[in-house]
Amino acid sequence: MATAAATATATVPSFHQRFTQWACEPSLYHCENAPRVARFSLIDTLACMLIGADERQSLVMAQALEESGDEGSIRPMGGGQPRSLYGAAMLNGTRAHAIDFDDYEIPGSTHVSAPIFSALLALAQRREMTVDAFGACWIVGFEAIVRIGAALGYGHYDKGWHATATLGPIGVAAACGRALGLEPEKMAHAMALATSSSAGMKSQFGFDAKALHVGMAAEAGLRAALLAQAGATGNIDIWDTPQGVMELYGTDASLGFQAMMETMREGEGTDEFPVARKFWPSCSYTHRAIRCAQELAAAVPSPDQIERICLRMPEPFHRVSGFGAPNSSNEARFSAVYCVVTGLLTGHVLPEDFTIERFSDPERLSLCKRVELDLYSLPHVPPDQLFAMTPERVSVKLKDGRWIEHETSQVPGSAERPMTVDEVLTKFEACGGSPQAAGAFLDGPGDQMLLDCTLFAGAVS
Repeated sequence: MATAAATATATVPSFHQRFTQWACEPSLYHCENAPRVARFSLIDTLACMLIGADERQSLVMAQALEESGDEGSIRPMGGGQPRSLYGAAMLNGTRAHAIDFDDYEIPGSTHVSAPIFSALLALAQRREMTVDAFGACWIVGFEAIVRIGAALGYGHYDKGWHATATLGPIGVAAACGRALGLEPEKMAHAMALATSSSAGMKSQFGFDAKALHVGMAAEAGLRAALLAQAGATGNIDIWDTPQGVMELYGTDASLGFQAMMETMREGEGTDEFPVARKFWPSCSYTHRAIRCAQELAAAVPSPDQIERICLRMPEPFHRVSGFGAPNSSNEARFSAVYCVVTGLLTGHVLPEDFTIERFSDPERLSLCKRVELDLYSLPHVPPDQLFAMTPERVSVKLKDGRWIEHETSQVPGSAERPMTVDEVLTKFEACGGSPQAAGAFLDGPGDQMLLDCTLFAGAVS
């Protein structure tokens, strides 16, 4: 005979039950600002797809798709040969992440919008969606990623998983499940099936594989949602169970799904965990160092007056951005040293700073060798407090004996210093898009059909 305690425990909804019930509601509950965040995120991600279309990783993906015989009627964002549904999702995702310029979120440490929008923009050409319905799909995918990320904690990313490749497919499956109109049980199966493609290592950072991870995450999540729609099943009780997501991907410090759900407020993730957008096309763990370098650039008389540079930052952050003098654009984007030097020399960091002409410049390479590292351990604090509790500092010793330095704990583009509307539109224009079209989309009606928006007029030609 079951005890009262056991009966009570048995009635507590699991993560998949609670999440999918919310995600499949016809009138999706979300915080007031979420739809606007979704529009901002789409503009920012589309910008990255446009500028990333001609990058090496995107060209490689397109060539591989061509060799496989992939063809169809789905137009990839950034133009080119129409592809299959899956092919377009993969190409969109690779383009979105090719120069590491796309947004990210903190609890899961993922580039959240790139895989979700890459799949949804392909699917939207098969299933018509309004702007508001499309935004609701992104909200569902975002919620899935940040909630799973909060349950796993920073330890998941820190021990070597590329969280965009592990959590991304699950978030994409949830977003596409919403777009397909899946009922809660099939939504749960979609997310469960996506975990079978949940893999990717940080050891691939600095190589083409990192951008390809995003394309593959987009395709994997879309495929999982379509499989679930067709009736495929997976083990839906895999979150807190033995050999499940928590046991395999978590750490001793992980909160766990049951504990996470005690404070979870579905639909409010964009308020709890604001999306961070990038001012510079490089690893986010280089951005505070870049900001410091920018502040110091005007005080540096000339490069030949720099005797040495000291960069103080957390050791785990440097482990991600630890390339020194780079040998490729991929390495340059993951070199805090190179990014600091570039910021000191120019006062800014632009996409062209990652071309071979720039990263192989003798002056920059010489300065890279003068950078000394002062690395320190992370404190034991929640992920959303990490940046505030771990300042970074750039110090420069000039040949006249003077030291100049700047310290910051803020990441430009984050909740502490969010991008303004004008900055998002400026970024969109710099990446090849129309700021007028982006502005009209941002303030346009929610009942307009998504692909009728002028935002896409030049994106698929």
